[in-house]
Amino acid sequence: MARWKQSWSEEELSKLRKLAGTKPITIIAKELGRTTGTVLAKAIEQKLPVMHRIERTTQ
Repeated sequence: MARWKQSWSEEELSKLRKLAGTKPITIIAKELGRTTGTVLAKAIEQKLPVMHRIERTTQ
């Protein structure tokens, strides 16, 4: 079964809640082994804060 079709475990939801708003969605997705789209959708569904991108500093 494709990973995106699997239900979210309590452990995954807990980790998402802990990381939401502290790291970009792309990094959270890698840590959870899910796509950025599914992580973003779940974060929005759960009304969690979302960081879409990393701010770059000029050098």
